Amino acid sequence: MRRRAGRRLIVPALTVLFLAALGLSGFVVLRTHPRFAVTRVVLEGVPEARRAEAEELTDGWIGRPALFVDLQGPVAELSKRSWVASASARRVVPGTIAVVVVARPPVAIAVRVDKGGELWTVDRTGSFIGPYGGRALGREDDFVVLSGAGDEIARTRGAAFLDLLRTEDPDLLSRASEVAVVKEGFAVTDRVASCRLLFGPDASTPGRAASIWRAYLALLPELERNAFPTSDADLRFAGRIVLKAPGDTGRGKT
Repeated sequence: MRRRAGRRLIVPALTVLFLAALGLSGFVVLRTHPRFAVTRVVLEGVPEARRAEAEELTDGWIGRPALFVDLQGPVAELSKRSWVASASARRVVPGTIAVVVVARPPVAIAVRVDKGGELWTVDRTGSFIGPYGGRALGREDDFVVLSGAGDEIARTRGAAFLDLLRTEDPDLLSRASEVAVVKEGFAVTDRVASCRLLFGPDASTPGRAASIWRAYLALLPELERNAFPTSDADLRFAGRIVLKAPGDTGRGKT
């Protein structure tokens, strides 16, 4: 009777040990076998100009066990970048990790001198996103031209101005065909009113540019009735609009 009871206990114990050994061996295989290592990282939605930056964060996955690699850390770091709206990653068995990035939308196009004068889209931080493919059928592909922004500081200023204007008054932004970053501030071409508006450096301050631009448009019919020049207006001054005739290099008329 004792022998029979002992056999009944040994069989389940051996079964448990066998299953534990099997699970441990499977765990070891998953962690060490080359078949289950990360061999490829696929980046989706990453602008070409930012690809190297994304690869620097994700290339560390290659060669590591796919099922045990830390996805959260690099994805969280990628999400902190100013050009990223959101980022996520998923495992594709056996050895691929797919990273999906939603980049912040472009706000303008600018000439990239180091690329032979190509037109590139620019995000709200002034960073180049990628080559401009030309205007499509959608309105979202019709960007403002950002000129006078050859260096990064000027490009950052111009992009910040446009991003603020897009937030405060999208209808005004839709009237702009070009924004030039100049010594005095920003020169905006209003394609609807066929005029050039000069804003001061403080135009990127919330509530500044949109309000005075709207004030000028409200006065425009009266100015035209009184034969004032309306093709060039200086809006840098609080409570004043200075009008200049084409070619006039003087102080203009308030």
